[in-house]
Amino acid sequence: MIEEIADIYVRLSDEDRNKKNKADESESIQNQKNMLIHYCLERGWQINGIYCDEDYSGADGNRPGWNQLLKDCHEGRINIVVCKTQSRFSRDMEMIEKYIHGKFPEWGIRFIGVVDNVDTSIKGNKKARQINGLINEWYLEDLSENIRSTLKTKRQNGQFVGSFACYGYLINPENKNHLIIDPIAAPVVQRIFNMYLNHMGYISIARTLNFEKVPPPCVRKKELGSNYYNANFEKRTHAFRWSSAAIYTILRRREYTGALVQGKKETISYKTNKKRSKPPEEWDIVEGTHEAIISKEVFEKVQEIRLSRGKSQKIPNGQCYSLAKKVYCLECGNTMWKMSYKLANGRYHYLKCRTTKTSSESCMNHRTIRLDHLENVILEHINHLINQYYNEKEIGEIQIPKKNFSLNLPIATEIKNLKKMIQRNNNRLTQMYTDKLDGVIDVQQFTMFYKKYQNESAEYEYRIKMLQTKLNKLSEDDFGIDSVSSVLKKYRHIDKLTFEIADKFIKKVSIGPLADSYPREVHIEWKI
Repeated sequence: MIEEIADIYVRLSDEDRNKKNKADESESIQNQKNMLIHYCLERGWQINGIYCDEDYSGADGNRPGWNQLLKDCHEGRINIVVCKTQSRFSRDMEMIEKYIHGKFPEWGIRFIGVVDNVDTSIKGNKKARQINGLINEWYLEDLSENIRSTLKTKRQNGQFVGSFACYGYLINPENKNHLIIDPIAAPVVQRIFNMYLNHMGYISIARTLNFEKVPPPCVRKKELGSNYYNANFEKRTHAFRWSSAAIYTILRRREYTGALVQGKKETISYKTNKKRSKPPEEWDIVEGTHEAIISKEVFEKVQEIRLSRGKSQKIPNGQCYSLAKKVYCLECGNTMWKMSYKLANGRYHYLKCRTTKTSSESCMNHRTIRLDHLENVILEHINHLINQYYNEKEIGEIQIPKKNFSLNLPIATEIKNLKKMIQRNNNRLTQMYTDKLDGVIDVQQFTMFYKKYQNESAEYEYRIKMLQTKLNKLSEDDFGIDSVSSVLKKYRHIDKLTFEIADKFIKKVSIGPLADSYPREVHIEWKI
């Protein structure tokens, strides 16, 4: 007889919690655990593990406990998964189909939802499980729309709905939808605006604040006990110092005049955390919602000066310089900033590590590198690379490299999966129609399912169309699978490095420090 080994999974989302303190385990989680442990012990099942996720949505695929549960299932450690209800496992119909009706039978896993009588060992139970899955997903969709509508209304009424107040303000402890002035940071904001009005640039302001050891915004958040965390940001040595980018951001924030500017981005779907930017005319802007740090007159004056000074990554003729946004410091990972000096025989452009310009002790790569010298080095490498693929003895014969599917393979795979999902929906509709004829479901239920699956399939078709366009573009690209030879013929030899050429060949250039004992390192990361 096969030994019955079970994993227990419990989940509680933020909206249905019942805890005195956020760090405490909620009473509902405890009740779920007690009920499921008792259920397993009554049946003589051995409990392998109890996994818990608190403050996670049922549509979230990044739940740590949930993922560990799936790992146990895949590795064959258990043969039963027990939850209070199917919705505790997931509210996403796609996940229900993928695991409960797909992977679990493949892995020999029995799934049980105690309260709603879900049991995959009962064959006639499947339709009920699918209907429950659809109802749970509709619940999530309705909940998402309700939350969006509530937040939109709050933003339009001048209520703050963000997780963190911008630098210079605090969230009012007595009213989380209202901002109050931070007595420590607000004077720094005023000083930044005044320094800029007194003809100091972003770099000079950042350097001054770093020299005086004024805590930057990220450090201030930590001092206030905020849960703010950015993994990529904190890996860099320059992250906890003022940067020219931070000064630039502060000088553009209209919130310092007492206005709330919200709704700049929106979540694409309740099934993903990805967001997209909205055009400025769709932002929610309400004046006079909190005390101003900067007067409107000062703010407008700063914007006039900022726009008149703005240079971006361009050279005098208005074109982007050849290596714009591609050059980084090999020591600290920060970008290399372009500057220019006027010498006796003309004006020359240089690149320098952005970190050293605002905090020289944070990076040892202090010395600049002339842009034209770097361009010559890269030109030499590009021409050498072209010659590697060009047969000098037989003019026009190109040595084509092995086909590289690294870019288009994921797109093709997604298209294939989307087509499978469309076919799956078509199969479901066929089965639903049969169920309607057999009296298993009524006309109203069939109409509801039909609309649901048709809308899903329409979204999948649109996504396939977009992906196919992207795939075609990749195939037609200069370094696509079928056009390597035409690109190399086009660039048989390059005399001048332009932005367009650099963008075709180069992904990233890293510059090391200048030293007497060894040549300056120049690492080139190619696109091909």
